[in-house]
Amino acid sequence: MTGTTTGKTIGATGAWTHLTASDGHRLTAYEARPVGPEKGRLLIVQEIFGINSHIRRVCDGYAADGYRTLAPALFDRAQRGVELPYDAAGVQRGRELMGAVSVDDALTDVAAGLAHLGGAEGAAIAGYCWGGTIAWAAASRLPVRAAIAYYGGGIGNRLDEAPRAPVLLHFGETDHAIPLTVAEAVRQRHPGAITHLYPAGHGFNCDERASYDAASATLAKRRTLGLLQAVC
Repeated sequence: MTGTTTGKTIGATGAWTHLTASDGHRLTAYEARPVGPEKGRLLIVQEIFGINSHIRRVCDGYAADGYRTLAPALFDRAQRGVELPYDAAGVQRGRELMGAVSVDDALTDVAAGLAHLGGAEGAAIAGYCWGGTIAWAAASRLPVRAAIAYYGGGIGNRLDEAPRAPVLLHFGETDHAIPLTVAEAVRQRHPGAITHLYPAGHGFNCDERASYDAASATLAKRRTLGLLQAVC
């Protein structure tokens, strides 16, 4: 990863900054601010590939929609500067790093990000893949305005957690990593959570992956913006 100096501009709206977690850990984060009026604040939780170009574009996209957006580098606890490609080697390394960072540590760093964005339920959270699981956990443990999870593979193992904020979940019908029974279990255990299925596979929101599905990504983004507009 390059450009980790605080305030170094990346594109029109994005820049790297630093956060300090409650346990003293210092981590980087990518922050994108809207050029015009701010509609709200959103914390983005990464996939297992780090704060790579896709996640930075996600942040820039929400900033263009009017949301101040922050993506903490949650893998900094295991390895700094992680930015992995979408290939077999990247997946393998990402899984290793995911195993080295506990959900508790990830939430500690998410809390630092929320504080940076204003704290006191001032921001919503949206996560992708591993980040979707973290977003689900944050909804039950941290003060967030809402939680959005894209194909959160670990949600099925955390159904005992009770979200305290509005939750919106996006799953792919042909996801090789997440069986449809997970979405059904969420609906049964947490009927208040909004759960959508899309005719797509895992990672359908990422235009750098072969599984990218433009129609599903567009619809999921529209639904996500609808929730953000309602809660922010």
